[in-house]
Amino acid sequence: MAEFEIANVVGMVAYQQEFDLSALAETFEQRPEINSVTYEPAENHWLQTRFAPDDTYVPFYRNGKCSIAGATSPEHFEKIVRQVNTLMRELLEFDYEPTAEIKNIVATAELDSLPSLEAIAIGLGLEQTEYEPEQFPALIYRGEDAVILIFASGKIVCTGLTDLDLISSAIDEITDQIETLAVS
Repeated sequence: MAEFEIANVVGMVAYQQEFDLSALAETFEQRPEINSVTYEPAENHWLQTRFAPDDTYVPFYRNGKCSIAGATSPEHFEKIVRQVNTLMRELLEFDYEPTAEIKNIVATAELDSLPSLEAIAIGLGLEQTEYEPEQFPALIYRGEDAVILIFASGKIVCTGLTDLDLISSAIDEITDQIETLAVS
């Protein structure tokens, strides 16, 4: 099983009502569980907040949704969801359970060694890879469900999946393919 670190867990929470972002911004400014509040409707159509204690980014949208970015694990995501829902339930006085869903987990891993990114692009197949070093410093591999960035330093970034076992499998698969290319 591949060793990887979670860099970011991103998800959404959906409430069954629209938000008055201006009123929420005023209320949020008085709340100790929120570190910062930014609402500038001329520049952005969302209300930006950071929740204590770890400064997790939670933007709120007029359509009654908020996203959570910067969670360090699925468990941390769920903890932030509970924290946001507790606050919103107190402010909006609803009795339903809002829908929360992880949309993406970004994970990183390290390769011990690798051939050149050009060789990897050819070996993995040009129809599944993009490598334009003048545009972006990593090779982009588009697998069945995941997108994997491979940097010349040996760092791998896996994105597009929401399940830790699938992330591990995707990283194992790409690592095995790269090791096979290095041997041949």
